[in-house]
Amino acid sequence: MSRATFKLAEQAGPDSNPGASIPALPMQQLWFSIQRLPWASLVLVPADPGTSSQEVGKALHDVGKLTMGDRLRMLDARGLQLPATAPLILDMSGAAPVRPAATEWSERVLVLVDSVLSQPSGIPIALAADAVVLCLTLGKTPVAAARETVKLIGAQRFVGCITIP
Repeated sequence: MSRATFKLAEQAGPDSNPGASIPALPMQQLWFSIQRLPWASLVLVPADPGTSSQEVGKALHDVGKLTMGDRLRMLDARGLQLPATAPLILDMSGAAPVRPAATEWSERVLVLVDSVLSQPSGIPIALAADAVVLCLTLGKTPVAAARETVKLIGAQRFVGCITIP
């Protein structure tokens, strides 16, 4: 059986200046708000096919890397087909709380998926995660699409919503 490989977030190149790419204050505040929640795996789900979680995911990952270093990974599951979800879920599940300190995590994983309205492979990934965040585009995401996305995954799985300008 072959082992699936998932795309990890790009690491900064040797010419990059770490201080030059500090994410905007709202993204820093969002990261620290999310940090207060109990999760080891967090999935960013677009509410509709016209919205992407990539920009938000990258910004959150950038802030998280500054505060957590190598204990934060980002998996890009966009375009992933249903048969490939099980290996990703196993990889994602490797980010487990350290015991006995229930509030300390050894590793955290951000996962980007496509809209579950156009790519249902995001549903089992979201169901396997500790937490899910809905991503909406202001003025463009139809309310019906957001409602259907929440219904497909289950409202209890969501810990919040991010609006993208």
